Amino acid sequence: MRTFIVCLICCVPCLAAQVEIAVTGANGAALKDALVIVQDLQGKDDRELFRALTDVRGNIPPHTLAPGVYRAIAVFPYSHRENSVSEFLVRDAPVNLQLRMAESQGLDDLPVSIGQLIVHVISPNGQPAVGARVLVRDAEAHPGSEHWGTTNAQGSTTLELNLTPAVLVVVYRDQLYTFPADTYETQRTLRLK
Repeated sequence: MRTFIVCLICCVPCLAAQVEIAVTGANGAALKDALVIVQDLQGKDDRELFRALTDVRGNIPPHTLAPGVYRAIAVFPYSHRENSVSEFLVRDAPVNLQLRMAESQGLDDLPVSIGQLIVHVISPNGQPAVGARVLVRDAEAHPGSEHWGTTNAQGSTTLELNLTPAVLVVVYRDQLYTFPADTYETQRTLRLK
């Protein structure tokens, strides 16, 4: 009976993957004592999973995460470094993520709604990407800057725009795509490859 249980445990497929995150400066040098915050983006609210400080090599301890969409934020409080933000997708393979923190250029911008952005998502086969999750946010992922939408049967969704949109993220059929965004667009077509 014991052999059966051990075999059963060993044969069950792993539904998680190891995630390793490193933080560097713009020059590629490791940053010690940067704070890394990891959020789960699968629910209605971005739920913080964990936070950790980087070691002398710029790494945080590896974590095992279930498949899904996540965000890593590197901050260096009371320094002259800009926050670094990156969404990432976990499936069944290990994830190695590197966050680069540039030197800060000025004061933080407050997110202000300036209108709407209509996003059309085209799948890799050229058809509308129905049911794609789309996110627009500023460069540092301030909570007031984040707006999610889900594409309709025509592959379109409408998102609120803040004063400084910087990133569009699309999650479609277990793939994550990232595109730059800017303030001047009111419509955007994103072709997935």
